[in-house]
Amino acid sequence: MTARNTDTKEEIVRIGTALIKSHGYNAFSYADIAEKLQVRNAAIHYHFRGKEDLLSEIIDQYIESYTLLDKQLKAAGASATVVLEKFIERYSCLVDANSICIIGSIASDFNTLPESVKEKVKQLVGLVLKLVEQTLVAGKKTGEFTFSEVPKTQTLLVMTNLAAGVQLARITGKRDYDTIKKAIIRQLKKG
Repeated sequence: MTARNTDTKEEIVRIGTALIKSHGYNAFSYADIAEKLQVRNAAIHYHFRGKEDLLSEIIDQYIESYTLLDKQLKAAGASATVVLEKFIERYSCLVDANSICIIGSIASDFNTLPESVKEKVKQLVGLVLKLVEQTLVAGKKTGEFTFSEVPKTQTLLVMTNLAAGVQLARITGKRDYDTIKKAIIRQLKKG
């Protein structure tokens, strides 16, 4: 594949991700991407036969990104607090960009997704939950965190607060999201 084709493919993924995060999976078409790139639909189909293939690539990139972040933080020997703060930072960047997380955006269309993509979405969600749960468990072992719920439940509470906070910030503003993210850390530190 030539450099131009690689650049086009990366742009398709970037634009597809942005459209999913702003409109949802079912609310955009290849024509939307083609218009933004000023190419024909056939150019999009050259790289991705259908939207299912594009979404699959997007999810793969998110899985790779979370896996890399986990490896980097473990290699750096980061404390559980730092790891959780880095994780929360990803959601804070979404708020700054007036966007929502890919999982939250896809979740609204989940029941209508092709089965092959549903499995990838479940894999991404499972990875994110596992990483947060491992961080909470590690933080509890070191005494950084204290919480009374079982780690899985505490993970779900953290994640639902972050995801909802990002979505609410589009309506109520960044200040409310900042209040939520600070409260998450504060509650974990108090127990």
